[in-house]
Amino acid sequence: MKDLIAPCGIDCRVCDAYIATQNKDLEMMQKMAESFKQKYGVDKPLDELECDGCGSGGKQIGFCAVCEIRVCAFDKGYATCAECADFPCEKGSFIWTKNSKSKEKLEELRK
Repeated sequence: MKDLIAPCGIDCRVCDAYIATQNKDLEMMQKMAESFKQKYGVDKPLDELECDGCGSGGKQIGFCAVCEIRVCAFDKGYATCAECADFPCEKGSFIWTKNSKSKEKLEELRK
């Protein structure tokens, strides 16, 4: 199941984009698009919300496809940032905040 943990530590199995894509759940995708518009004022086409998981080689939700953390980890040949001696670094400061579940997941993987 390690391949379903994104480089940043997000567990794809509990990510709405991953779940909706894998289940071909159009209703869930539409709710995600509505939520995105409410939060950020941007219309996102449903295909930009599809995700097969960071390590899949398939589709990634728009912002994850260009994520600095993802690019860095994969460029170094790492599946996750847990493998990196520099973890946690500045690239992940926006997600690895206090009580971050993704940071906690990566710390578990390091053990």
